[in-house]
Amino acid sequence: MKRILLLASLIGATTLGSSAFAYNYVFRSIPETSDAAAATPAAATAPYAVDGSYEIGAYEAPEANKLFSGSIVGSWADGFGQTGDRWTMNQVWLTSEREVSGDPGRIDLGYRVDALFGTNNLQSSDGFDGKWGVSGDGYCASLYQAYGQIGFGKLSLKGGKFGTTIGYESVDASANPFATHSHMFNHEPTTHTGGLFTLQATDGFSIDVGLISGIDNSFDNRRGDTGFLFGANLDLAENFSISYASELTQNHSELGENRLGCSWGYYDDLFGLPIGDSDEYLQTVTASVGLTDKFNYAFVSNYGCMSDRATHTNRYSQLGFANYFTYDITCCLKAAVRYEYYTQWLADEGKTLGTTGEARQNIHDVSFGLTYKPVEHIFILPEIRYDWVETGDIKGKNSIKDDGVTGAVACGFVF
Repeated sequence: MKRILLLASLIGATTLGSSAFAYNYVFRSIPETSDAAAATPAAATAPYAVDGSYEIGAYEAPEANKLFSGSIVGSWADGFGQTGDRWTMNQVWLTSEREVSGDPGRIDLGYRVDALFGTNNLQSSDGFDGKWGVSGDGYCASLYQAYGQIGFGKLSLKGGKFGTTIGYESVDASANPFATHSHMFNHEPTTHTGGLFTLQATDGFSIDVGLISGIDNSFDNRRGDTGFLFGANLDLAENFSISYASELTQNHSELGENRLGCSWGYYDDLFGLPIGDSDEYLQTVTASVGLTDKFNYAFVSNYGCMSDRATHTNRYSQLGFANYFTYDITCCLKAAVRYEYYTQWLADEGKTLGTTGEARQNIHDVSFGLTYKPVEHIFILPEIRYDWVETGDIKGKNSIKDDGVTGAVACGFVF
């Protein structure tokens, strides 16, 4: 397994080391940076590009693969779980990439590297960037992606550290209509390290299969985590698509170790219990439909479970549903609504920290947001959000309830 993962990573290092590139600099906003956007005609004359982003909030994406582009974005939030005493710089993002062409009968090489600085900590606990540290006010540098890619027609192989295929919302806020994230997003992996095969079987159907070193581990993977990625996307019509993505991993740790670097770190944070060795499964199913040329709806569901490797008994589960509505009011103004229900529960009997039964958490949240662009390169993104949370032994009526409203605004200049 380690040899396979090492080979996949070497593909990325070899590709990156053999490439010269032009410079494309972008300043961008917060959080699956998904795969790079399709090249524009201008980018066709510049196959290598670098783009970066200076982020503090959320904003509309700049044109893909512009030779020079950037943005300066600021945000402020106050309310439920937020203290509005300052503006925050979430990300200074720099990307260098070359996409594979996908031309039939031709082998092509590509790569992508994403480095960022800000309060959005994407450091990997088992990676060299995990040793860079975090400042007292929460700022740090992270290496989000670093992979090489080889393509042959409709088949491509990505090797190295890459963003997860799981989830709907993106680490890159340019793909999100809100300044805040869903609870499901906060309980998903961020990156994987290994190899990922993608087959574009037809224009409307693709398949992903990957071999990975667990979750958010980067290149070190000192505990020897292993796993698999699966995924498929199907366009049923011009304005209707469905997708599935999942990961199945084996996570190793010493008993009592708090594994904040794995996606189940919140298992420790919420219930205060050690994890030990575990098997993990997590999936996302998404359906998106354009109801009109201005109105779009997306339904997203997540399900995950974690079991003890020795006894194969279930220890933890999560389930979530989210609905996204977006409407283009004018060419300059877009409205968005998100409603989410998320629940997670702990099945370890007798380890619920003072409760008499099953430890559980139920969450409802709804967000209303606007994206306003008075001119092409300036945007303003206000948002208001309400959260309702219940935690504890809900069945035994021994729980704590909390709720609150959060207000936020982000604005930026894109060039």
